[in-house]
Amino acid sequence: DSLLRLMGEHDLKIYRSSTVSPLSGPDGIIAGDDVVVLKINYQWSGRGGTNTDLLRGLIRALVDHPDGFTGEIVVGENEQFAPVQGFDRTANNAQDRSLSPYDVVVGFQDQGFLVSLSNWGGFRNTRAEADLPCDQGWGYVLSVNGAQTVSYPRFVSDYGTCVSLKNGVWDPNGNAWDRSRYKFINLPVLKPHGNTYGVTACVKNFMGVVTESLTDSHNGV
Repeated sequence: DSLLRLMGEHDLKIYRSSTVSPLSGPDGIIAGDDVVVLKINYQWSGRGGTNTDLLRGLIRALVDHPDGFTGEIVVGENEQFAPVQGFDRTANNAQDRSLSPYDVVVGFQDQGFLVSLSNWGGFRNTRAEADLPCDQGWGYVLSVNGAQTVSYPRFVSDYGTCVSLKNGVWDPNGNAWDRSRYKFINLPVLKPHGNTYGVTACVKNFMGVVTESLTDSHNGV
């Protein structure tokens, strides 16, 4: 709540709305019908993962949109080494350590909101040859840029929405990708990676976006 208020005070309002308030305005970030992907870190259990109290607080803020929230929220992760165990480990980073991402999501589903989980690791071995609609194949798209290969998932949410982390939401009526209703929020945990790299935070959290199975992304190639 304090962060959202601070953002609003510096003209970066969380809600996009015709209603002008300390948290909302026409140039705000999240519209009431947006599809919002929240990239958490759930590679490791306990304090190695994104704080689930923070996750729950952010989702609560999003669904409390002043115009009402009719959009969709997807909590996603691609674990590289340790299975996510259904996003429901017993040891979590929270005041109540039993509060898992699964618990958070189900809590909002029970209130009628379109909130779901997406394990991108479940299809990290599947390559999507071209950036086509999800009904023409979904998996990981590889984009070669010189010596670097960038990869990103394209998937279908539990509610049938086709999402490309690069291109946005597929609009079947317009037969095209729509980025205007798509928002991506990186929600890492503040942690270090040894004496060499120090605190990696939001940068290293993107390792849970790429696929190690089709590219050597961890080593930068």
